[in-house]
Amino acid sequence: MPKFPPIPRLSIVIPIGRDLAAFESTLISVLENPVDGSEILVCHDGSYQDPFELGDEIRFVVADSKNPLELISAGASQARGRFIHVLSDGLQATSGWTEKALEEFEAYDCGVVAPVIRHDAEGTIVSAGWSDAVGQLCKSRQKIAISGKQPTGAYLQASFWRRELLRSLTDALTTADWTEASYAFHHLACQAGWKSSLARDSELLYAGDSLPWNKPSVTRGVRTQCIKNHFSGGGWTRTLSAALWAAFASLTRPGQLLEVIGRALAPSASARLDSRLRPNEVASCNQHETIMSTTPRTHAIEQYQRRAA
Repeated sequence: MPKFPPIPRLSIVIPIGRDLAAFESTLISVLENPVDGSEILVCHDGSYQDPFELGDEIRFVVADSKNPLELISAGASQARGRFIHVLSDGLQATSGWTEKALEEFEAYDCGVVAPVIRHDAEGTIVSAGWSDAVGQLCKSRQKIAISGKQPTGAYLQASFWRRELLRSLTDALTTADWTEASYAFHHLACQAGWKSSLARDSELLYAGDSLPWNKPSVTRGVRTQCIKNHFSGGGWTRTLSAALWAAFASLTRPGQLLEVIGRALAPSASARLDSRLRPNEVASCNQHETIMSTTPRTHAIEQYQRRAA
């Protein structure tokens, strides 16, 4: 009888970015902290040559693009695990970092989980998911609420997903921007009935006190405000009002004003975003709930029929 490899519970998808050294550092940290019942998928555009000959330990997935979202989509399409963990360049795995994150999926409507990212030397929180602030949308939370209130969303660069949800989201948006994908994925998932969660005891490390994708810019402001407007019905009036309040909140941070300018200009780019969004592609949480609730009953009926036969 042929022997088939066991189906993993978790697929760890690591897309190769521009910084090859950072990628290899991330990959090594994952290999040094093995996760039972998991597989590792490294996604690249065909240029990576596997200098360390790791083909026996990981699976290489080739996409016809360097676009990070297309790399993740390629990895998700070949993932065998029920859950997918996306881990981007520069983030470091720690011992047992996946266990508490996967526990969050015991809630049927939990679609995505954010780990806590800490400074690798100081231990301070760099990110505990993200939330919207007056001065910046999709801003890293650097404190864990005592009340236990969950964060607004998870950054795609460091996130855990239900496999079918992530697959559908990569089909629902065309972009090459990490932050735009993170922010839009959150809103698309919420619209489909999914919730996000924070795994307080799931920790990654990062060699800095701020994340590179949180750097203020005009482009970041345009993209995040466009998404906010699309899902909340904001137009020029609401956008300019939000930008004005953001400007007041950013008076002590001049660099943030670039993003404020971008937010004020967002309505002019709304049509381009609308053409890149396909919300009907997103897997519905209601459908998932129906499957979860009917599967045990179906299994019991099948067992009864076998015994009766």
